[in-house]
Amino acid sequence: MSHYKVNIEEHHNEIHQALNSTDLKLLKKLSNSKSIGVRRSLAQNSALNTEIANSLAYDPVLNVSYMATLHENCTVTREFRESDLAHKCIVCTVDERHLDCSKCDI
Repeated sequence: MSHYKVNIEEHHNEIHQALNSTDLKLLKKLSNSKSIGVRRSLAQNSALNTEIANSLAYDPVLNVSYMATLHENCTVTREFRESDLAHKCIVCTVDERHLDCSKCDI
């Protein structure tokens, strides 16, 4: 098995954990992931607590911070420029594991 394939599988596993885990210690760890996809998925996890949701609301990547501000446990209010939100990637809710931007229909 190639190194690349292992990394893809690990990445998909981290995204799965980010979307589905209820372990706050793990969720906190994933909030510091280098992967935008992992952090963006995490921002959509219903088990996210206020601390992590608020932290993600200040993520430097707009795709992550926007999703975090939509989370029910996020208490941070941020204003996003309309021009930023017009970009379909920012508001996309497709599962990162199945994302194929070349086939986007948004």
